[in-house]
Amino acid sequence: METRPSRVGSSTKVMIGSTVITLLGVFLGAVIVIVGSLLKWKSDAVLGLYNVNGWSYENLTSGDGKLTFALGVVMVVALITALLLQNKAAYMIAAVASVVTMGLALYEWIFIASRPGITGPGHGLYMAFFGCIGCLLCALGGYLMMAESGAAPAEAGFAS
Repeated sequence: METRPSRVGSSTKVMIGSTVITLLGVFLGAVIVIVGSLLKWKSDAVLGLYNVNGWSYENLTSGDGKLTFALGVVMVVALITALLLQNKAAYMIAAVASVVTMGLALYEWIFIASRPGITGPGHGLYMAFFGCIGCLLCALGGYLMMAESGAAPAEAGFAS
């Protein structure tokens, strides 16, 4: 007797898994990026008198935190769209936005840390960078989950 995997059971598992991974990506990734974009990017660790938040920090553009904020919103929208439409293209958009944000945050981190003086990277910049890692991992997990759900069933003639 030939057994085949149940498409109903498989699609239910994919839906539950993609829901969990999307919620983790949104709340432990993209929302942390958005909040980190508004917090301190450059601060004085000794006295705490000098603080510049990401919204007004100027290195590449006028307010580099605005770029990470916008990319964080793109991540949230892409992850929620991927969940609702159950497609892997939206997960890949979230992954690409995460990589771009991670590159920007890493550049800012290195730029601020390499400058002489007592100022250094603030906690908002750390949040923007590490939130990208969480979002990237969840987006890649969702992408792989969607890719696996589209896999062909077992060949006829092979019993499992």
